[in-house]
Amino acid sequence: MQERDKAKRIVDELLTYFFSNGIEKIRIDVDFTSEGFYINIHGKTDKEPNNVLHLLELLNTPRDLSIESYYDELLGITHHEEEDYHLLGLMIDEAEISFVSPDFEIKVFRKK
Repeated sequence: MQERDKAKRIVDELLTYFFSNGIEKIRIDVDFTSEGFYINIHGKTDKEPNNVLHLLELLNTPRDLSIESYYDELLGITHHEEEDYHLLGLMIDEAEISFVSPDFEIKVFRKK
């Protein structure tokens, strides 16, 4: 899968999370560098979504290169469960989450 396709899939999963938690005024930045790509998704919400620390833990699951070929099959679903974010964590290298009301932000990095 090309890097742009991988970024698109990751953005789609993060956007679904934002929509599922009622986060509005969403901005997405994607930056491709020689090291990999960075995704920054930012939105507005009055309260921090439930289980944010658990989400951060799931997103920071160590990356697993063996899952690359199964990515579409595993995350190409419309109903998202908690384990889906664990699978997303297997596709990225680093994740950060911040919430300072009303700003909610997730940053991820994926190495080439």
